[in-house]
Amino acid sequence: MCKFIVADDHEIVRSGIRFILESQKNFYIENEASSFSELMDLLSKKSYDFLILDLNLGDKNGIHTVREISDRFNELPILILSMFPEDPYALQSIQAGASGYLNKKMVSTDLILAINSIIEGEKYLDPTYMKTLPYGTILNKTPKISIASLSKRELEVYTLLSSGYSGKMIAEKLDLSPKTISTYRKRILEKLSLSNTNQLIHFALHEFE
Repeated sequence: MCKFIVADDHEIVRSGIRFILESQKNFYIENEASSFSELMDLLSKKSYDFLILDLNLGDKNGIHTVREISDRFNELPILILSMFPEDPYALQSIQAGASGYLNKKMVSTDLILAINSIIEGEKYLDPTYMKTLPYGTILNKTPKISIASLSKRELEVYTLLSSGYSGKMIAEKLDLSPKTISTYRKRILEKLSLSNTNQLIHFALHEFE
């Protein structure tokens, strides 16, 4: 018997999932959670075989919730069931530690197929979406990127960039040339696997969530 815990902030969704799963003789929903805090409390008190998780819980949302759960309960398979489109959330969810991703527009047979695939040790993404991914795309959890990799000077530049300072303003503030600041910016983006300053600002906003 596979014991499930389902986390979704809509009771009607949880009821629908229960109806689908309990039509299978080996599936049983042990518990339900309507918020992230309730989910973490339940997970800390009892072990489960499988988690079905909505990315949009009432008190905490987004990909970082997947990583937090995966980091604390790394043996627990996680299937994301979300209204968010596959691109970019599906791949980001997998790389944060989820085992699969399904859009809520799925039919019941899709849900059962995804669960069975994950139980067998596979990653699951919608086959149509899979065809759009570049060859060699990594479908494994990736290490969390941290500003701990930055040098003292890079951290200074990172802090100012994430606060909205331009390269010229940072150069004046740190008494360095704009070219030097540009070099630091390039190194910072490379170390944090980011493409531009907008991504850096977004990264900084969520660094400590």
